[in-house]
Amino acid sequence: MKRIIIICGILIGLLSAGDIPFDAYRAFTYLEKQVAFGPRVPGSPGQIICRDWLVEQSKMYADTVIIQHYKAYRPDNKTTVDAYNIIARFNPGNPKRVMLSTHWDTRPISDKDFVYYNTPVPGANDGASGTAVLLELIKHIENIAPDIGVDVVFWDAEDMGIAGNGKYFCQGSQYYAENPILPLAEKGILIDMIGDKDLEIPIEANSMRYAPGLVNEVWDIAKELGYEQVFRKQIGNDIYDDHISLNIKAGIPTIDIIDFHYHYKGKNIWHTPRDLPAHCSPQSLQYIGDVLYTWLSRQ
Repeated sequence: MKRIIIICGILIGLLSAGDIPFDAYRAFTYLEKQVAFGPRVPGSPGQIICRDWLVEQSKMYADTVIIQHYKAYRPDNKTTVDAYNIIARFNPGNPKRVMLSTHWDTRPISDKDFVYYNTPVPGANDGASGTAVLLELIKHIENIAPDIGVDVVFWDAEDMGIAGNGKYFCQGSQYYAENPILPLAEKGILIDMIGDKDLEIPIEANSMRYAPGLVNEVWDIAKELGYEQVFRKQIGNDIYDDHISLNIKAGIPTIDIIDFHYHYKGKNIWHTPRDLPAHCSPQSLQYIGDVLYTWLSRQ
């Protein structure tokens, strides 16, 4: 009888996708709103408008919101610009804490489209999609993770580097790793480019290298929710993203949930002016939101 009671308790505690109150359609409106602000390139008017909006949204739910202001370098025009990490903290004094993060800036050049090379990327998928998911998720954190600390971080200046040279990418997470906010998270999940209509997420190779246990934890949750057609349990490319500094410099074991292949009608639209809401889907945001919600509920 005792064993039956324990099993029943476990089953009751398991969330099915239908039980998760993550609103993907509301999240999608956040994606569209960011794109409507215009390019969110550090040093642009759209950056400041979006920064203030993100801070306003975060303050509605988080216990405290910290803005990390720093100087970032734009190699495309050789200028130094203001950049801002936005850190929404729940239970800020609790040493048992996790981090969820994404980047909110957009790329200043369309270096994968030589006709429109100097056109800033709209960043519907690459910038707005991860931000939209975390903006929706912060509404629920107080209810799903009341006993732990949670840092929700929006990185700036992630996408200003030169292709083939990692030096000027991920400047926001590099700054944080050198100037961390304590207490530090024990582990973290980064999301990036997760709005693609044809979402398919392999295991990013660096994630398996630095945090294999966390990879298995997240991919097992995805399978439990019936999302194994999206979360492919196979090793993909190793990608230089914000999780690298978090793992190496900050010492926070962090994985990257990312769909690096972003195409429309067989043609690449990553780092081009065609990175638009029309090529993104609320359903993709739902997959990610449900997995993160479930993961948080079990910390």
